[in-house]
Amino acid sequence: MRSTFAGFTTAQLGLSASQQALNVTGQNITNVNTAGYTRQTLDQVSLNLNGYSSTSSAKIGYGVLVTGVSQSRDPYLDIRFRNAVAKVGEADVKVASLQELEDVFDEVSKTGLQDAFSDLTSYLQNLSNNVGDQEFDGMVRSSSDSLCQLFNQYANQVETIREEQEDALVNVDVPGVNKLMENISNLSKTIKTSQINGNDALELIDQRNTLIDELASYVKIDVQYISEPVSSTLSIDKLQISLVGSDGNNYTLINGEKSGKFTVVNNITTDQLEMSLTDANGTEIKDSGGIVADNMVKYLSTGSLKSSFAMLNQSGAYDDPVSEEKGIGYYEKCLDSLARQIATVFNEINNRGVTPPTTNDLFASSDSGYTGDVADITAKNLCIASGWRDGTYGINAAYDSTSSSSVNDNVMAMISAFDSDYIYKTDDGTQLFEGTFSEHFADIGSTLGLEIKSTTSSLNNYVSVTDEISDSKDAVSGVSLDEEGIDLLQYQKSYAAAARLMTTLDEAMETLLGMGVVGR
Repeated sequence: MRSTFAGFTTAQLGLSASQQALNVTGQNITNVNTAGYTRQTLDQVSLNLNGYSSTSSAKIGYGVLVTGVSQSRDPYLDIRFRNAVAKVGEADVKVASLQELEDVFDEVSKTGLQDAFSDLTSYLQNLSNNVGDQEFDGMVRSSSDSLCQLFNQYANQVETIREEQEDALVNVDVPGVNKLMENISNLSKTIKTSQINGNDALELIDQRNTLIDELASYVKIDVQYISEPVSSTLSIDKLQISLVGSDGNNYTLINGEKSGKFTVVNNITTDQLEMSLTDANGTEIKDSGGIVADNMVKYLSTGSLKSSFAMLNQSGAYDDPVSEEKGIGYYEKCLDSLARQIATVFNEINNRGVTPPTTNDLFASSDSGYTGDVADITAKNLCIASGWRDGTYGINAAYDSTSSSSVNDNVMAMISAFDSDYIYKTDDGTQLFEGTFSEHFADIGSTLGLEIKSTTSSLNNYVSVTDEISDSKDAVSGVSLDEEGIDLLQYQKSYAAAARLMTTLDEAMETLLGMGVVGR
């Protein structure tokens, strides 16, 4: 039969296993409020040395063997969570950007362009009854100047939003992503060293997983663990993280202890921000021609970086008739289109009856080098024409300059212009809107409002899905005080039982050999 003393080994291993289980449970309980902590469990196997018995074919084991401590994680839930959090990141950045624009175009609680349109119409009506009166002409000029300043103000506010978001992207977000990847690779190096030395490094793995989840909010990633042998008897899981490209390819961001790096550049030709990648292997991603660094922005499938670049680079239908990406540029160009249309209409009306090449333009561009082409006018540079400002000429009230000064057909045409519909198109001729000045500006605000509503709805849905997955993760990986309390009772009883086994064996030895005082 099995050696009598082997029973003491069984009891001792049971005591040790129960003690370590109590230690792990205590570790879980004390970290119940630690962010990113993953519940730990003790790994145990039955120990059987396949001993030989001459009286029986039964082989009795030698107790329990503790093989290590592991984490309670579900890889599938990790994948789902990281995919979901990337969508949350994309929608969240877009909503934040659109809400900044909303502060510019929302005129519910402030005096803005709509009031300026109304004021200018009122002053033109007064002028129509007082044709030739310099005072009333001056009032119209002053009102028009206020209108120009409002356009300038709106354009400058939008430009400020663009500059702030560009600065955040270039100097905060992308360097932050690079730092995240560097920290993850550094942690991987430390984890590898610890595991080689026999330490599971579970707390370091928790830190790394927290950083990986944060990285997943910026770009869509694929996380894999590849077994890497470090000796004939030991293998370590090497972390590999890739950017999942919209082109179906994966681009290596982290390969074990190595990390890649993103670089943002401003393409002078297209006046857009682009991003290149030097992957974890030190290879700079090239375009199809293999000559210059490729623009990784077009490969971003989701995540906050994609949204940031889209808001800065995309102009909706002004870029592509079927594009639905209405970034900051879309609202800038809509505002420019409205300013240009107002200048075109009023300049044409005021030049009726004026013999070319003389022009009596009312609106112009404040940019140096302006040659009178209204195509060069934008919301940012719209201003009163210098000839009207310095009094060289005023509003041509009459179409026929030889008629009576009381004729006011041009002024009436200007008043009617505010009620007339005009077609607003992109540079390639795609019609975007047809309506009055006031309606077009209102449409810009309505489009922005609908974008905010739609994106906010998507964000809420993504957050709901993410929270649901997070709850499922917590059910697997989180610490439950109720469960840990039950485990404490279980391991306490198992410890007491193993101690009782030790005492019983001691008593048996006393009976058999007349010795044994251990456990009394």
